[in-house]
Amino acid sequence: MLGRVVKTIYILKYFNEEDLRHRVQLQLNRGEHRHSLARRIFFADQGEFRTGDYQEIMNKASCLSLVSNAILVWNTLQIARIVETLRQAGTHIADEDLAHVSPLLHRHVIPNGTYHFSRAIEGGNLS
Repeated sequence: MLGRVVKTIYILKYFNEEDLRHRVQLQLNRGEHRHSLARRIFFADQGEFRTGDYQEIMNKASCLSLVSNAILVWNTLQIARIVETLRQAGTHIADEDLAHVSPLLHRHVIPNGTYHFSRAIEGGNLS
């Protein structure tokens, strides 16, 4: 009974308070962007777990999480690099504006294909 009262109060607040609706929608959008990234990179079996084997499902889910997080870290570092370059060039970028920039963008991610990584070292490059 108490749960219904709490839920009813929340629903009434949701309909009455525009700021609450905006915050809820923002979080829903973030969650959907995260799921969109996972769907983009989980191309094997068209994004479905086709086995009932718990260990295999957990392995695939862990790998998906690892790759998703790696993309988020890379995007975050690239966004920081771009912002720093723009600021050094004299462009004003407010920190408040950066709060609206998401590292969940993934149009640039190629989920299948050939990747080449190189690491710069002192005195030359490693390929």
